[in-house]
Amino acid sequence: MYCKFSVRDEKLEDFKKGNFLIRFLKFQAPFKSDTEVHKKVNDIYIIYSGKAKVLLSDKYEGGKEIEPYEIRGCNILNPENVEMQSGDVLLISANTPHQLIVEEGSLNIIIVKIPEE
Repeated sequence: MYCKFSVRDEKLEDFKKGNFLIRFLKFQAPFKSDTEVHKKVNDIYIIYSGKAKVLLSDKYEGGKEIEPYEIRGCNILNPENVEMQSGDVLLISANTPHQLIVEEGSLNIIIVKIPEE
């Protein structure tokens, strides 16, 4: 079995198989995601148009576990600011606090969620 996706398709829909997930998202500035930590899931961000920044760190405090192994609303300590633009790919390993920010224009992004188990 295989699945083919094209970013040229206006009607992209999320794909889920077991714990594996591909999300096709569009954000318009100004946008700030919740801060989050996935304890057992790696994220891959693929920017196919626009630009954004991602705040990352190896430390956080607080937040609320919204479901097992998923923390939201944490305070990211000493964040690194990673600038992203069309064509960039970013791997965010499990247990890495992160936040996506779009300050101008629009962002088209594919987020792939890969479980560690």
